Amino acid sequence: MSTSPKPQSSVVIKKTGTCIEKYLEKLKAKIGPSAADEAREAAAAVVENCVRTYSDIFGAGDVGSNGIAKVTNLFSKGIPNQTTGLLYGKVQSGKTKTAIATIAMAVENGFRCFVFLTSDNTWLGKQTAARIKTGLVGGPVVFHWEEWHSDPDGFAKEKVKPYLGDTGVVLISTKNSSHLKNLKTVLSKSGASGFPAIFIDDEADNASLNTNQAKQAAGTATEPSTIFRLIGEIRALMPNHVYVQVTATPQSLLLQDLNHPCKPVFCNLSMPGGEYMGGEVFFTPGSLHCYEVDSNEILQLKTGKVIPGTTWSIPDGLRKALCCFFVGYAAKVKELGNTEESYSLLAHICHKKISHQNIGSVITSFVIDLDKAIRGKLSTTKAAQAEKWLKEAYEELSKTSSKMPPLDELITDLRDTLRNTIPEIINADNPHKEPQYRPGLNILVGGNRLGRGVTIDGLFITYYGRDAKQKMMDTVHQHARMFGYRKALKDVTRLFIPSQALADFKLIYESDEGMRKAIGDDPTHDIKIKPVWLGPAIKPTRSNVLNLSEIEAFSPGTAIFPPDPMWKKSDIKEQTDTLDKLLASYKGDDTKLHPVDIDSLKQVLNHMPSKHMAGYKWEDKRVIEALSAMKSHDIKNGFLNVRCGKNGQGLDLQRQEAPFKSFADDDWVKAARSSYPNAPVLIIMMEKGLKSLRWDDCRIYIPTLVLPSTGFVFMFNYT
Repeated sequence: MSTSPKPQSSVVIKKTGTCIEKYLEKLKAKIGPSAADEAREAAAAVVENCVRTYSDIFGAGDVGSNGIAKVTNLFSKGIPNQTTGLLYGKVQSGKTKTAIATIAMAVENGFRCFVFLTSDNTWLGKQTAARIKTGLVGGPVVFHWEEWHSDPDGFAKEKVKPYLGDTGVVLISTKNSSHLKNLKTVLSKSGASGFPAIFIDDEADNASLNTNQAKQAAGTATEPSTIFRLIGEIRALMPNHVYVQVTATPQSLLLQDLNHPCKPVFCNLSMPGGEYMGGEVFFTPGSLHCYEVDSNEILQLKTGKVIPGTTWSIPDGLRKALCCFFVGYAAKVKELGNTEESYSLLAHICHKKISHQNIGSVITSFVIDLDKAIRGKLSTTKAAQAEKWLKEAYEELSKTSSKMPPLDELITDLRDTLRNTIPEIINADNPHKEPQYRPGLNILVGGNRLGRGVTIDGLFITYYGRDAKQKMMDTVHQHARMFGYRKALKDVTRLFIPSQALADFKLIYESDEGMRKAIGDDPTHDIKIKPVWLGPAIKPTRSNVLNLSEIEAFSPGTAIFPPDPMWKKSDIKEQTDTLDKLLASYKGDDTKLHPVDIDSLKQVLNHMPSKHMAGYKWEDKRVIEALSAMKSHDIKNGFLNVRCGKNGQGLDLQRQEAPFKSFADDDWVKAARSSYPNAPVLIIMMEKGLKSLRWDDCRIYIPTLVLPSTGFVFMFNYT
């Protein structure tokens, strides 16, 4: 299968209409005009890709500015290839807003059936459904899984079918097997396949992938996992569709096989608005919004070694997080004057319920003692200790806030409010399964239910301690609940975190920024061979959703080479002539490393074609993509070492047969690596190409690329 980018067919779409204008007016009132304008442009970019993709696969005329809003030629061969796209946002950046705007604009362009798949986390699912229902006014009719679960057949005929050819319909379902089976019935019985469709899969990397992928690739006789299979059946039932995956962590999607139905063929970056606080707040050098805690206290809390009820028995980091929360809350209420707002602290240290209960008890005990101490109900020694701790928190927040009222005023206010601060455990044992926010102080303790997708009201203090023996980039990144649109709280915002977890987050943040920049710098290039960036000690995603036999990585500091360069005169004569000109000024000293920009390295490599061979990492286009990725991460220059042998006539090396090794001498590679460890070095060897040495009597240039020791791994799928 060719991975060359297809020409971009021109499309014309409508960017205005009743539904999109009403939705943008709501956004404008809530988060400002610039954010609304950004949402319009983001939606337009996605809809353009959807119209283009639909028209290329199924034919023009159904959708677009003059689309008839009906399926003319029903695709009848299961799930069509090349119909999956990616909306790549940032954690807590408003991707759902872009998805809703996309639906509102797509209605104006002939799409009539929208399937919105959301998490099986009921809290998140209901949160998403409520946003869609309230957001889409004057457009498609919106239904969700609870409305049809008792009678999907009747619901399809009575409620859905009448609106499909009219206003259009949005069907929201959680990724739950029973709900998806009911959705199949609704789509089938309503005749939805006759109308152009868009699937929007929120958190598409979470539950939608085939968790039996690795087993199947290894030859184990097993069926696809249930949710993946059901989504596939629904897509096949509605073949004339575009499938838009929405996530901030696309590693598992980008690493799928090229012909996999979940492999995106186009990508739109969802850009956050100006009020967004993301990794740049917490994970850039010198950030004052991170406070490092001792990892031992996290371990003590997880293992129950901190005994609740023992007066003042609380680890230093957790104590300071709580005191910053109380002082920051009191300061913000004074500044903003709104006593009905909810303010939150999140304690996220473990997925185990017993740990949740223990840390909840420790916090409760401390809050009770602190409350009594500042109200004079304990000894004067305890009162002095409490005020000392609150003062430490006050001084910590003053590093970033210039609006802190006098501490004694804040303590006075806390004397009336602190006693009502009871931690709420958010896990499977909680019948509500979601926070029951109160005006004022809210302390949330939990694990997986607080780890992906959900937005926490008024969050400004996070106490984080999750750790794993094998860290996965997408999972850890989704724990960044501290990100979001809370600029009014930025000055008192803190992340309390152990040093190793902080280092992991920093690496993941830098990797994500590099991936986004590499994609954004070249949006028309084929997304299917973009690299996934990750740190050397971090996996990109869970292994069970990947065909591991097709995954290869370019590791820092290694040397890679083409095992089977094209060598026949008919294939390379023109390329060799071009390289003679490009490399003329770099010849003469076989030991010299010449500084060049990354684009020059790419230009030279484009004239040294090779055939990819399984088991070897070099593949021409992926090497070019890796260099582009380096450039996007501020590695602007590399080095070129051209070796032409004695008298510049060329080297006398024989063409190899498997197993192959680099033509570059180990000493050349070591010299390149030691001289410029933080830049790519391209060693080019000009061979005489003699027929007696199994070539074709045509000079040939052969490359070896020494990768920089940057700390990043570039991982690809090699289908």
